[in-house]
Amino acid sequence: MPAKAPVSPEFQALILCGPGVSFNTFTSTPEDFPKALIPVANRPMIWYPLDWCHRANISTIEDALSRNPHLTSLPLPRAEVLAPSSLSQNTGTAEILRLPEVQSIITGHFLTLPCDLLCDLPGESLLETWMTYAAGMVGSSAAPGGLGVWFPTKHELAVKGEETNFLITAQLPHPTVPSSSESLRPDLSQVVYSSTTDTLNDITESRNSFPIRRGLLRKHGKIRMLTTTRDAHIYLFPYWILDFINQNPRFDSISEDVVGWWAKATWQDGLVPKLGLNHILNPSFQVKDTSEPDQIHNDIETEIDISSLSTTHISNLLTPPSTPLFPSPPTNSTKLTKLKTIVPPFLSYLHRSPSSPSQQTILRRVDTTPLLLSLSLHLASLPTESLSPLATNQKIHPTTTIAPRTSISPTDVLIGANTTVNQFANIKNSVVGSNCVIGQGVKLMRCVIMDDVEIGEKCVLTGCVVGWRSKVGKGCRLGEGCEVAPGYAVEDGVEAIGEVLGGFEGLDEDAISGEEEGMEEVEEGENES
Repeated sequence: MPAKAPVSPEFQALILCGPGVSFNTFTSTPEDFPKALIPVANRPMIWYPLDWCHRANISTIEDALSRNPHLTSLPLPRAEVLAPSSLSQNTGTAEILRLPEVQSIITGHFLTLPCDLLCDLPGESLLETWMTYAAGMVGSSAAPGGLGVWFPTKHELAVKGEETNFLITAQLPHPTVPSSSESLRPDLSQVVYSSTTDTLNDITESRNSFPIRRGLLRKHGKIRMLTTTRDAHIYLFPYWILDFINQNPRFDSISEDVVGWWAKATWQDGLVPKLGLNHILNPSFQVKDTSEPDQIHNDIETEIDISSLSTTHISNLLTPPSTPLFPSPPTNSTKLTKLKTIVPPFLSYLHRSPSSPSQQTILRRVDTTPLLLSLSLHLASLPTESLSPLATNQKIHPTTTIAPRTSISPTDVLIGANTTVNQFANIKNSVVGSNCVIGQGVKLMRCVIMDDVEIGEKCVLTGCVVGWRSKVGKGCRLGEGCEVAPGYAVEDGVEAIGEVLGGFEGLDEDAISGEEEGMEEVEEGENES
């Protein structure tokens, strides 16, 4: 579900909202609990990319999402919600940009970003970086390039098993003028190869090595390979990328196909005609053969208009009218040599690892349950006076009812509206949603409790994520890694660690074959009778 939001008259933004396969415990019924509305620190997930867009002078979203109070508080103008008729749960990100409904609303340069983005990096910094280094890097007459964002996965907020990408970059030419301290220029480089870690593993397993083409080393003598970074899926694209995607119908993924093949084409000349980039980037230079070379030369002179780019003008008195400014080519030349297509670079901004948690700028993706838990707790620990735009103004909602003799940490706990906390409850480093009931003597440590949840008396929950409208019975003890599916009722006295309670995990092959054999026996018995 791409949500369109105009950045400026020259830019547009698309927020891509996927089905949330990695959140299968909470998104098994996306029509009721879509991924975009999963709460992160008591705000719907889609609020964060929308807020990022607004801070970069981008707009918001409406339709069914406008019923959420966090979304209605965002300023006008609101964005459009687009759901193409051919869109399915398995539609690739590149295929989305190929859909007629999507292409009809894109009228210029645009950026794409995911709905699970957490980012307090100023969006205008990325736009300025693109306009400075990508749009005019290879000359004003050349096509503009692109810009993507990657971030490291090894730092204080790292989660075990987090997805990573394989990236090869090359250094950019050193600027003649030193950049400012706030500039993103020191962290920019050119992407020359981009793929997933799974693709890298497949190549190394089949060949026992990773081959490097000589053409890459001839073009870039020094390259850098990164295996612990992750693609933030923030891309700033020029308008011509739509023709590139249409020209290559096999492209399915933006990150691996569109960006990957674009990066290879900048140094692998043989890919330019195969990918159709010569027709896309140089449409005006496709001159037909003719027996009049003078006419060809005049056409090029008219097309390029070199004289209009010069600041030096020649007097008519010094140049006889019969003498052309550019002499004609030799008469034996009957063809114009095709100009070499210059593929603009695709740049990468690699977000720096923070030196300390208190000084870090958040740039993460929330697409798994461990990341949801980790980042929600991190946002809950941000002080209300923090300069981060992701910090909340109040830790405990004014409508919350808190009984006496309770212990609630004032620095790292968020509690939503109309929630009741009964006596002797102990809550530390947790996020509790709206309309919840926390029973007497309950202990919560490093937990995320979504809206409309009831926790029974004397329950002890540690490192758990409890879904919407669920109920945990009295005396339950749920340890690290437990997930409670939305609407599920946990019986009294259940003890579990690292389990999914109420989630549909499917049947294995043995169970399926056993059921089929049982059905065959029943059918045979019915036939005999």
